[in-house]
Amino acid sequence: MLAAAEFSAVLEQITSTMFNWVWSTPLFLLLLGCGLAFSLVSKFVQWRILTHGYACIRGHYDKPGDTGHINHFQALCAALSATVGLGNIAGVAVAVSVGGPGAIFWMWVIGLFGMALKFMECTLAVMFRDVPDVPDPSAPALTRKDAEERTLEYEGGAPPEHGARERGRGEVRGGPMWYIQKALVDPLRSRGNHFWILFKILAVFFAIATMLNSFGGGNMFQGWNVSDTLERNFHVPKLLSSIVVAALVSLVIIGGIKRIGTVASKLVPFMCVIYVLGALYVIGTHLDQVPTYLAMIVKHAFTPVAETGGFIGITVLLAFRHGLVRACFSNEAGEGSAAIAHAAAKTEEPIREGVVAGIGPFVDTLVICTLSALVLLMSGAWNRPAIGTVRELVTATAPGEQGEQVQVVEKIIVQCDSAVPAKYHHLYLDAVQIGDDNELVVNVEHEQGKEAKTFECPIEAIDGNPEEGWAALRTITLDASQSKSGQNERNKLAVGQPVHLNITGAKLTGFAFDLTIPGFGKYMVTLAVCLFAFSTMISWSYYGEKGAEYLLGPRAILPYKFIFVIFVIFGMMLDRFEYVYNFSDATTGLMVLCNLPALLILSPYVLRAGKDYFRRLDTGQMPRRDRRS
Repeated sequence: MLAAAEFSAVLEQITSTMFNWVWSTPLFLLLLGCGLAFSLVSKFVQWRILTHGYACIRGHYDKPGDTGHINHFQALCAALSATVGLGNIAGVAVAVSVGGPGAIFWMWVIGLFGMALKFMECTLAVMFRDVPDVPDPSAPALTRKDAEERTLEYEGGAPPEHGARERGRGEVRGGPMWYIQKALVDPLRSRGNHFWILFKILAVFFAIATMLNSFGGGNMFQGWNVSDTLERNFHVPKLLSSIVVAALVSLVIIGGIKRIGTVASKLVPFMCVIYVLGALYVIGTHLDQVPTYLAMIVKHAFTPVAETGGFIGITVLLAFRHGLVRACFSNEAGEGSAAIAHAAAKTEEPIREGVVAGIGPFVDTLVICTLSALVLLMSGAWNRPAIGTVRELVTATAPGEQGEQVQVVEKIIVQCDSAVPAKYHHLYLDAVQIGDDNELVVNVEHEQGKEAKTFECPIEAIDGNPEEGWAALRTITLDASQSKSGQNERNKLAVGQPVHLNITGAKLTGFAFDLTIPGFGKYMVTLAVCLFAFSTMISWSYYGEKGAEYLLGPRAILPYKFIFVIFVIFGMMLDRFEYVYNFSDATTGLMVLCNLPALLILSPYVLRAGKDYFRRLDTGQMPRRDRRS
């Protein structure tokens, strides 16, 4: 039986292989090519998105009697609550720390093209949404107030009775699986064309990938970051935080898309304002350096970055790759997930909802991700200096795989670097503490064009008095026997290798804020992580629910919700998240791979509808309301 560390290493290797297989060159070219093509053929609809889209979310074109459950603003917030999340905090930190400053440029590219991609997919979601007249067995009974509010949705007929089962989410369901079904599968099957089987398989694969991603990136990855952040910053037990979050998630998702839209429309603006204000303060303290760092981002998108401090150096190809993957994970453009939320919008104009949806990548990637990147670069967190180097490796004799006696590294003696700049001292001293939760990482291998291999292990002892300052620390002893890294990395340990703090993702973003505003990052990032992760969970529960409903029918909704809540607890109790991270990226890639071919085939529908819609808009044939209702 494999030891826990080896099992984790094997699981991480499997998921890493999945990620590398899915996110290969063909998928990169397909994603970029579709984004560029849709931008060109739509005559750069991005401009319409930023102008007309703003008027739409203000409610100037709302019609209460339109089919759907939530208004344009709520639909946008429901989609943004899934996209504006840990991708903006943890994802950008991963992109910069692994892909370098140049990765942000490629995030911009996907963000810009993503506006056109999301316009296409969300227009199709409304155009081919499914509106069956069946009750939702998992929906709560309607109160009298709910029944009155829904009267407009049954124009020409009697409103639902008090105590009746809501038909809302049985009425409107959409997304890539549904526009593939209604625009490709059903017409081909009715004509006797056997190609319908191919497209049916595509729709089924998309629904499966959506369900898997809802458990991974939309659930466990979010939950792990919440529990890890609370435990590290405030010593909240993971079991307690997992139970509380699971209870809150279940209370919201039981209410369906209407409650999700209501919660998201209040939560998303609040959390965005808090995070943006903090980032703007940091940028404001380095305002004269903004042009320098923006130029650095553009420069290193096309030129390699040398190794510097905590950054291990990177090639242009890796910058390109990590920028694209992180942008796709962050804004979900081309992935098709946001189309599921936008399909529930109250509108009879598919183009209008597509325009509203296009605002998402702009807010998510071109605004919030850029602010996060500038904070990481300006603070110096991305290339922070090593805390020291390996001075000595203490070995012991242990039985090998064949029963022979071999030397195994048990302790690592780290020589602290007294030349670490003063601005890092208080944060390094806070992080360097004895305990299993306080790990340091040794860079054991770095080949040009490849990501670094690292060896992580907890701190066992400290030689020196931390209360006297960083200069008083002489050596740090690491317990290699308790490491969760694999044997391959252990065998590559050598004297002289640099040793760094093991901070990645959201922790690195918090570290960046603390470098500029001491103590602020700990509280601000903790609040942002909790709010962002919670909002992402409730939206992704709806996405996965729609995937389950497509595959197994309405009866699958309630069991799916139960399983989703169980995965919240499971994900928050995990010790490591690398394999969840890789698995989430792989399922995201599968969703993109299933969605983009359908977008290409169905794009003429969007172009014809767009031409007609914008003609009517420009000639004043669409009455504009003076206020939201």
